[in-house]
Amino acid sequence: MTNIRPANACDIRLLPEIERSSGEIFRQWPGLEWIADDEVQSEERHSAMITGGLALVAEVQGFGIAAFVNGQVTPDAFHIWQMAVHRDRQGHGIGRKLIEAVQRSAVDLGINALTLTTFREVPWNEPYYQRLGFITLDSKELCPRLRAILVAEGQAGLPMALRCAMRKPL
Repeated sequence: MTNIRPANACDIRLLPEIERSSGEIFRQWPGLEWIADDEVQSEERHSAMITGGLALVAEVQGFGIAAFVNGQVTPDAFHIWQMAVHRDRQGHGIGRKLIEAVQRSAVDLGINALTLTTFREVPWNEPYYQRLGFITLDSKELCPRLRAILVAEGQAGLPMALRCAMRKPL
């Protein structure tokens, strides 16, 4: 059984390790293996998302905290900054449950879309989100906010040719 609930201060110390574990799957993708060793969101960033955004965790009976998602309200959408599922729990529908919970929260707040940025063509990224109803935006469809996020990701070292922004209308 999986329980989706708001993250709290007691969860913060667990979340970076969940993200590290989640990233291990990138070792299977040629050219992006380095993602598995890349930096993850800091405990301070998680704290900020809990207090000033939306942060949810998935608690699995007999396992504990297995996944999280966080993001924040923007003028045009709810933007998902990070979603991570522990590698031992990937493929069990937990990510879908987290997205559904974010979607319900966004609708309750009167928000009409979700946005995120992710890797193109990586099966557990762009194609996964497409199955959840997200649409990949081409460059002319990018709002200034999403364009700025992609530029910042490029400046941080992510390969821009492999990145995309996605939107899910609600």
